Amino acid sequence: ENEGDTCTICFEAWTTAGEHRLAALRCGHLFGYTCIQRWLKAQSPSAKCPQCNKKAKRSDIVLLYAPKLRALDNTEQESLKSLEQEQSLRRKAELESAQYKIKLQVLSLSQRADGSRSAQYSFSKAVLVSQAGGCRVLSYCEPLSCLLASQPSPHTTLVPCGVKKVSVVNMRASQYVPIHSKQIRGLSFNRQNDSLLLSAALDNTIKLTLLTNTVVQTYNAGKPVWSCCWCLDNSNYIYAGLSNGSVLIYDTRDTSTHVQELVPLRSCPVASLCYVPRAASSSFPCGGLLAGSLEGACFWEQVNEATYRPHVLPLETSGCTDIQVETESRHCLVTYRPRSNPSLRCVLMALTRTPQQESSELPSCSCEPVQTFNAGSSCKLLTKNAVFRSPDGGGTLVCAGDEASNSTMVWDASSGGLRQKLPADLPVLDISPFSVNGEHFLASLTEKMLKLYKWE
Repeated sequence: ENEGDTCTICFEAWTTAGEHRLAALRCGHLFGYTCIQRWLKAQSPSAKCPQCNKKAKRSDIVLLYAPKLRALDNTEQESLKSLEQEQSLRRKAELESAQYKIKLQVLSLSQRADGSRSAQYSFSKAVLVSQAGGCRVLSYCEPLSCLLASQPSPHTTLVPCGVKKVSVVNMRASQYVPIHSKQIRGLSFNRQNDSLLLSAALDNTIKLTLLTNTVVQTYNAGKPVWSCCWCLDNSNYIYAGLSNGSVLIYDTRDTSTHVQELVPLRSCPVASLCYVPRAASSSFPCGGLLAGSLEGACFWEQVNEATYRPHVLPLETSGCTDIQVETESRHCLVTYRPRSNPSLRCVLMALTRTPQQESSELPSCSCEPVQTFNAGSSCKLLTKNAVFRSPDGGGTLVCAGDEASNSTMVWDASSGGLRQKLPADLPVLDISPFSVNGEHFLASLTEKMLKLYKWE
């Protein structure tokens, strides 16, 4: 009895308006509009009419006006539905607006109640380090109150690559110290002897230099060295990350060669090395070495002076450019290039160990994401970022260079919110927080300039 009144796909009545209004194909067969549209999409590219099997495509669908067909007129219902949806969206927008106003009022009141929360970095000075460019990495020497920025030699007669000293007392660049024959990729000071500089370069060497401008020890690694760091549990040991993925361990008391090699899990250059010191009261008590490359990261747990146990960390499979550690919180900051995601991302990770206490079973070390920070869509260089305790003692700050806007981004690690965006003229390559005479500063390095910001 209902033949001609209903759609032959869903067997529901046609309507004169809305999504199920009457429609036809070129062959003349009638259907509800949404039904035939879904049918042809599902059958594509060899779609056919469900009644006569003639070839059809979505562009063949024609909406019909057929007054003699007994179609259910639901025009008023559709209009009411549209009106109700619009009213619902308006009520939702008004509610969200009211909630945001309340949050802003609460934030404003809390900032007034706690003046320390309004503290931030303000621009202090810009120091020209290299007129020709080529600066790469940055480090701070506390005993001498100076920053060191790697750069090519300003004089062709000297060793091609070295470091420029920048005094943080008078905020001026001073002496150039020649060290390596190729680009420097890593700088690190010994915590127990801060005037002894460890440097790594693409000339296959790592060197120990006194800032009286004397190279006191050179180790030839046999391959370009991409990163370096000191052992924070025993200052006699230093580490060198090589271009083939190996990590070489040196004993500064042995002037001949490395004492151990940590065999690479992947043959990708070790772009970053950080040592995590032991902490007896922590949920992550073990010490060891974090080695990061573009293809992932490994935590080399130091079981004893001569034994290291590898733990592959569950990072994304590609694009990891840098790993930094905040030793007090036992958190590490992992930076990813914008590949699978549209923007540069810094992910704060909590290091974990199972079981936490001593046990007969071998422990498993891993990491879990705590907070993610997004920057711009560009990242052509392997830059270094920073994670450190806030100068006001109120938590942790995360800093990263944003290549897209040529600026230094400063985030609050607990909330994930962006606190500041500090401008720079060129992409920021390295970042270093430091203190002098009770005042706190942040230094950001571009290929030519050092930008200094004071915490106020």
